[in-house]
Amino acid sequence: MLVRPLSYPDPALSDRRIGLRMWREADIDCIRLAGTDPRIPKGTTVPANFTQAGGLAFIHRQWARLENGEGVSQAIVDVDDDRAVGLLWVALRPQPRVCGLGYWVIPSARRQGVATAAVRLAVPWALETLDLQRLEAWVEPDNLASQHVLTSVGFQLEGRLRNFLTDGRRPADALVFSVLPSNR
Repeated sequence: MLVRPLSYPDPALSDRRIGLRMWREADIDCIRLAGTDPRIPKGTTVPANFTQAGGLAFIHRQWARLENGEGVSQAIVDVDDDRAVGLLWVALRPQPRVCGLGYWVIPSARRQGVATAAVRLAVPWALETLDLQRLEAWVEPDNLASQHVLTSVGFQLEGRLRNFLTDGRRPADALVFSVLPSNR
């Protein structure tokens, strides 16, 4: 249970290049593009076979996460044109004052610091506004780009959870990274 209630950041988070905001139905092309990378649908609810209805259902699920008390899912946007290029979500964990962090970026927006900027925006907001004692991320060992994002923002590698993640076909290990308020 959180000490403070879940809500979207107000004002929306931005570094004047990258921003985080509530998903909009107009962001549907971002969902289509995310589905073109096999890794994103494998580990998320992004539809692998895009349809308009499936893309809209994905966006509606993101809104429901806040309403259901699961967490806060936000679109990562390019501030210049407000175009969604990814997702960042802070998920409640069963432990009090602990949340998980997840994110993805569409293939055409990678290697431009988008994920790093989005995580950098989200971490202080999550730790302070949600009054967290811990924010953690689980990453597959071969996802070196995500590991780099996390360590560059101050997350520390804690260990490996063997056979922890499942992609529907096989179990996979997860590396556990975390950041604490005292690390900031």
